[in-house]
Amino acid sequence: DDNTKKFNNPQKRQDFGKKVSLATVNNYTRNLRVYFNYMYDNRLIKLNPMKNIKAIKTPRKVVGYMADKDFNNLLKCFDLSKFHEYRDYVITQLIFDTGMRLGETLSIRDETDINFTDRTIFLPAENTKGKKDRYVFFSIKMATELKRWLQYRDRYKDSEYCFCTIKGTKLKGSNFEKNFTKYGERIGKREIHPHQLRNNFAKRFLMDGGDIYALSKILGHSSVQVTEQAYLDLETEDLRQMYQKHSPLMNLKRT
Repeated sequence: DDNTKKFNNPQKRQDFGKKVSLATVNNYTRNLRVYFNYMYDNRLIKLNPMKNIKAIKTPRKVVGYMADKDFNNLLKCFDLSKFHEYRDYVITQLIFDTGMRLGETLSIRDETDINFTDRTIFLPAENTKGKKDRYVFFSIKMATELKRWLQYRDRYKDSEYCFCTIKGTKLKGSNFEKNFTKYGERIGKREIHPHQLRNNFAKRFLMDGGDIYALSKILGHSSVQVTEQAYLDLETEDLRQMYQKHSPLMNLKRT
């Protein structure tokens, strides 16, 4: 009602007045199903109103791919003289290089989680979506970027988190997402989102001949089927490039 509008401020929501997507409807349905299943299983209700409610079939959304040129332009738009932009610059490359989720990345503690010898990052169960411990791996180039960032951070802030705020506290995902949108606008990419970095890691991993089973483990998916559904949107040109790289005849060792 009009009274609640005074402190809820619905007009400030970016999606205010817009049509609710089918994906959002399915998300609401899923949450309701979990709640009423719990109520029914614990005999708090006699009938489960969600028993026969099924999810709406929605068309698959093709994963957004970022070409080399676009990613290089993105990296060039950061002002590395500013603490928060230098931090976001390193975060952007780390997700692109490891395939981590944003929340997992922002929870990294450099003292306990990063191993520069093996170039691994340990993600404890409490910080992962699947609630299981796992390791991700980073490149030599990323190791150099990470070391430079940590040396820079330590000159200005004392924090347990690898990617802290200017105050030294843990950076929130929503704050990084807002910043990332601004960086996208600088290069003319208004629809850019941090999750695209993870998507691009997955597609590039497969395009370069990576194994989908290994990819599934790295991404922290519950099964290979989840990985297939999310990251196998390969177009004809993608398949052509993969074929040229892995042609049996071209790679045959002549004797």
